[in-house]
Amino acid sequence: MRSIVLIALSLVIAAFAGVPRSKPNLEANRRLIEQMFTRRFTEPKKQAPARDDSSTRPISEHFFSTEVDHFNAQNTDQWTLRYFASADNYVQGGPILIFLGGTRPITPSMIDDTTLIYEMAREWNGALFAFEPRFYGESRVTEDLSTENLSLLSTDQILADLAEFVTYVRRELVEDETARVLVAGTELGGSLAAWFRIRYPHLGNAAWASSAYMNAVLGFDDFSEAWGDSLIAHGSQECYNEIFVAFHVMQNLIDLGMADLLFEKFNICSEIDPENTFQVQYFFSILMISVEIYTIRNNDLADFAEVCDDLTAGGTDSAVESFANWFNEKWVEDLGCVVSDPAQAIEIFQDPDWDSDFNQQGARQWMYQECTEFGWFFTTESAFQPFGDRVSIDFYVEWCRQIFGDWITMESVQRGINRANNRFGGDNPGSSLTHFTNGDADPWRMISITRNLTLDAQADIISNQLGGSDLSAMSPDDPADLAEVKQRLKLTLASYLFPFSPYESP
Repeated sequence: MRSIVLIALSLVIAAFAGVPRSKPNLEANRRLIEQMFTRRFTEPKKQAPARDDSSTRPISEHFFSTEVDHFNAQNTDQWTLRYFASADNYVQGGPILIFLGGTRPITPSMIDDTTLIYEMAREWNGALFAFEPRFYGESRVTEDLSTENLSLLSTDQILADLAEFVTYVRRELVEDETARVLVAGTELGGSLAAWFRIRYPHLGNAAWASSAYMNAVLGFDDFSEAWGDSLIAHGSQECYNEIFVAFHVMQNLIDLGMADLLFEKFNICSEIDPENTFQVQYFFSILMISVEIYTIRNNDLADFAEVCDDLTAGGTDSAVESFANWFNEKWVEDLGCVVSDPAQAIEIFQDPDWDSDFNQQGARQWMYQECTEFGWFFTTESAFQPFGDRVSIDFYVEWCRQIFGDWITMESVQRGINRANNRFGGDNPGSSLTHFTNGDADPWRMISITRNLTLDAQADIISNQLGGSDLSAMSPDDPADLAEVKQRLKLTLASYLFPFSPYESP
């Protein structure tokens, strides 16, 4: 592979010789940053089964008041969190089903009649809700998202909100204080479901954790490795090699003091300073994020093949040129230049305004939780992935420090990760009456639960799927493995909620 990189490097140098400079458009650059990061945090498109639009059921928006700080008896302030409700299937004595939002605003589509949880509510005569965690969407605890106010954003606070909400629903809405409760979610929402069952087993009778992020880690090299495996399986080995060569050649150009050769090809706003390690790492992290978004974000494996077809179509002199053409087509079209100065992105992350599009999608909030609780930073310190070796833990810790303050250090981030795993068990949680599901092509499965823990805490790995494939209602178009998992989910969760009922046990 090294010889391939050297040959590619010589081709790039020859192709880029004499390239003129371009004048940056910094306002367009800011829009590019916002587009890239908000795209990463928006809800992925849902693969919904076909339906008659007349079958759509009413879903209503409501707000519930609870404590600003559940762990400070001296603070009696209240705030209101948002939730959606669908009660058309409810019959007195039926269960409560709650789908938990994760790191993005809740939407009615999370519990509409195209979802599996709606099917469960219909079959079990249940009341169905979508719960929005504090600081996301319209669940605004404080007047802004200043770093000081974000101290009230933590997993423990979210779970305490949920505990109050379950009590409220039982007592005030369904008027049944013994109603059985299923909590469910995907990604961080799935984590919250599993953790709620651990922390409040008397309030959450069963949990469904779909593609749940469970084990907090500092450097998430496993993500890059697993992403590479999925690229080969659902794209091609040639495509993997193309990305590998492109990233390594770009690194070599910078090391040789020839970063200016990337200036025009990527339409970079300002030249990369090879001596500025933070800037170099930021540039490569942006390129990584771009590939992640276009292959994983939509939860559609066909996206891997689409990206690979573009990258391996030919007609270019080098892997770098091929990758640059793809990147520019996807991101830079009519938007100006590519960000190469991390200060501009940091400025956007520092904005505490609730109403910015960036914060509406939860980007600043999620970054805060990563920096203080979970880590999960996409690093490239493993040789078994295609993104080079320039994105390190040091970069992300410095990124957190510049956004939130000097109080963030490597030690503080590691303490938060240790605390989360000590609190909830990491990859060996003391779970019961919980079912975990993951797609075998989803890189996030590497920090999820993919093995059976106990007889009543088991896991399904769904072949040829990314994350959240089990969320949609059962469909004749479902592959056999996916259909089997969905059916097992309904039977398993029914047996957890109704252990002495006529529902058939799995």
